[in-house]
Amino acid sequence: MTDKESNMKNNNHLVEFLEALGLESREIEAFNCLLDHGIMTMLELSRITKIPRTTLYRIIESLKAKGVIEEVVEEYVAKVQAAPLSRLEFLVAEQKERANTLVSLLPNIQQIITNTQAVSQPDTKVLMYRGREGIRQMIWNVLDAKKEVVGYTYRHLDEFAGKRFMDRFRTEFVERKLTGRDILSDNYYKSLNRRDYQWKQWESRYIKPNVLTIDHQLDIYNDVTAVYNWHEGEIFGVEIHNKKVAHMQRQMFEIVWQQLY
Repeated sequence: MTDKESNMKNNNHLVEFLEALGLESREIEAFNCLLDHGIMTMLELSRITKIPRTTLYRIIESLKAKGVIEEVVEEYVAKVQAAPLSRLEFLVAEQKERANTLVSLLPNIQQIITNTQAVSQPDTKVLMYRGREGIRQMIWNVLDAKKEVVGYTYRHLDEFAGKRFMDRFRTEFVERKLTGRDILSDNYYKSLNRRDYQWKQWESRYIKPNVLTIDHQLDIYNDVTAVYNWHEGEIFGVEIHNKKVAHMQRQMFEIVWQQLY
C-alpha cells in the first residue's frame, strides 16, 4: 500500500469515527483542520476551511457541545483546538453506556408501543421530520416494510445520511428479506461515479429528465408515502400514513415503471 493509499484509508476511518460521534460534514471539516494545524483563532480557521465566520461560529458551538473541541485563551485571544485523545475515549465510553442502556430497555418499549398502537391507530397521520437525524429516522423506518418498497431516487443517500449509516441500513434490509424497486434520476448518476454495491433484492430503472423530473426522494411502503428533501439548505421529510394515498402513489409508480421496461 502506498503512502497516499494509507493516508486515504486513515482519513476514511477518522471520518467514520466522527460520523459515529454525531458530527456532520462541515463539523468534520473544521475538526480535521484543527487536528492538522493545532490551536487556531476563528479567523485562521475560517481562512483555511473557507467556511464563513458566521457559519463557523455555529459549527464551533456545536463541536464544543459535542465535546470534541476545546476553547482556550492565549494573551486575551480566544482560540480553539481539537480535544485530546482521552476526551474522545470518554465520549466513546459514554456512547457505549448509553447504547447498552437503550438495548436493555428496548424490549419493554417495543411491547408498550405495540400495545398502544394496537388499540389506537388512526387511519391517517402526517409526520414531519427535520435535520439530518430526522432524514435518517425516515430511512430507518423503511425497514418496517411488510413487503416490497418502491419509489423514486433523486441522489445517492450515502452522501447525506453517511456511508456507515447506509451500510447498516442495507445489512438490515437484506437480513429482513425485504425487496425494492426504484426509478433513478439524472442527478443520481451525477452524485456518484459508480454504484459500489449491488443488491439481489433491489431493481432500478433510469428515466430521462425530459420524461419525468425527479427532484426529491420518495418511498412507498405499507400504507406510507415518505418524501425526503435535503438540498439547497432545506432539510426535511414528511411521512403520510394513509392507505388510499399510498395505493394511488404505488399505481402511478407502476405505470411509469412499465414504460421503462
